[in-house]
Amino acid sequence: MDIVGIVTEYNPLHNGHLYQINEVKKRFPNAVIVVVMSGNFLERGEPAILDKWTRAKEAILSGINLVVELPVAFCVQPADFFAFGALRILKELGVQKLVFGVENADYDFAEMAQLTKRVHGDFSIYNESYAKAYQRAITQKTGVDVSEPNNLLGLAYAKANLKLGSFLELIPIQRKSAEHHDRQLPVASQIASASAIRSAVLTNKELVIDFVPDLTGADLRQSKKLSWVDFWPLLKYQVLTSKIEDLSEIYGITEGLEFRLKDKLERMGPTVTFADWVSEVKSKRFTYTHLTRLATMILLQAKKEEVEQVEQNPYIRILGFDSLGQKHLNMIKKKMTFPVVSRVSQEIAANLLSLDYRAGLVYSQISGQRQDFGQSPFQR
Repeated sequence: MDIVGIVTEYNPLHNGHLYQINEVKKRFPNAVIVVVMSGNFLERGEPAILDKWTRAKEAILSGINLVVELPVAFCVQPADFFAFGALRILKELGVQKLVFGVENADYDFAEMAQLTKRVHGDFSIYNESYAKAYQRAITQKTGVDVSEPNNLLGLAYAKANLKLGSFLELIPIQRKSAEHHDRQLPVASQIASASAIRSAVLTNKELVIDFVPDLTGADLRQSKKLSWVDFWPLLKYQVLTSKIEDLSEIYGITEGLEFRLKDKLERMGPTVTFADWVSEVKSKRFTYTHLTRLATMILLQAKKEEVEQVEQNPYIRILGFDSLGQKHLNMIKKKMTFPVVSRVSQEIAANLLSLDYRAGLVYSQISGQRQDFGQSPFQR
């Protein structure tokens, strides 16, 4: 039996995701499909529009067999760290193949990973972001443009796979219609980017019913939809009341950025928005995405040693499964070395899951829905 993995956010789950799931089922009709999904805070430093339990339920009802959570220490990260954390979990779960959507499915991502396994960004150009320096270095080495976000993430998966012993067969799938960063819903297609769908939902300007499955549409109508606008008062309080030395201990804050973050906010006054503050702090060196990741870490008060602790001691957090996923999990458990968490106790919350538990507490203050105690994996 094929064990196929997908790394995703489902923010929200839309028709493009359904196309990918159906492609997997078409190519591997007897496969167990295992998803590692970001929780309530995402790779680009944004809160999820719907909570992780809702999105996991949607995934299981859409044909996924097992959904596990990517710890926040792995998911609020640049592509290489994000991919490596996700693939470590998939390896532990016995996954053999990785399916991922890209802008150019004809690229040989495994070969590109071999060519670029020692390539890193050039920090000698101080006014250039790491992302830009890294992409330029990759293009120079391979002759291939990887500036499109899913191509870059595909390369990150390939490099992580190489680092972990090439345990996966890499299967890129051509993305349909929508570009990753498209902000407008298309006219002649029922596949839109998650960015366009979120923008439409949050501004209430357009209906998205044609671009999402019925169950996602129902959840979007019934649930509170979250964004940085909702969390901004909490973050603003953290930045304004924290001492400089405390901000400097937050994971990812370097080069004295804590002074700039605090000074800009104090000078801009009480009516400043999250977007205005990030735009003011932003520079060629510090991109919007870099700053939103830092903002998430400040919001969660994530210290450097806490993130490192998760990196050194990863775990499997179960969010949902069907009968096939449960059967696979029961079989693979005998070989697993990572702890498996299906329900959260006080001890687990205080130790193994302390950072994710805190992320759940913060998210629940806005969503109004419990994220840990009393929650069990969704079962189909």
